[in-house]
Amino acid sequence: MTSKNPFFDADFSDFMDPAKLTERFKMASFDPTAITEMHKKNIEAIAQANRICFEGMQAMGQRQAEIMRQSLEEAVAALQEMSAQPAAPEQQMQKQTAQLKKQYEAALSNIRELNEIGTKSSSEAVETLTKRVGESLDEVAKTLTEMGKTK
Repeated sequence: MTSKNPFFDADFSDFMDPAKLTERFKMASFDPTAITEMHKKNIEAIAQANRICFEGMQAMGQRQAEIMRQSLEEAVAALQEMSAQPAAPEQQMQKQTAQLKKQYEAALSNIRELNEIGTKSSSEAVETLTKRVGESLDEVAKTLTEMGKTK
């Protein structure tokens, strides 16, 4: 008497025959050179995105140093001006308030500028990677199509 498995009714003899097993899992040949070239391009795109980010960080660092130098020079000049010309307390407060407003506006402008530098480099890096992902997917599709033709 033979009993059947109600969940899986298959002939396992195919799994014991090497010829049938090989035929069952046979894959179309693929071009290792094409895959290597695709990965090489992927690595180049990542390296380019890293360069873009690094250059953006350098530009931000240089600009921050310039901002700091400029701010210190302006602060020293403002202190010298205020100490050189004695004035009534009300006039001193007005000068200080005007100077504070000027420094605040300069700080906002500097923050915007640094933000633009960072945004620009980030956008360029993402654009580089996005372009490569699209190219890579096209290459994979082409490779799979070619593999299907050789089968």
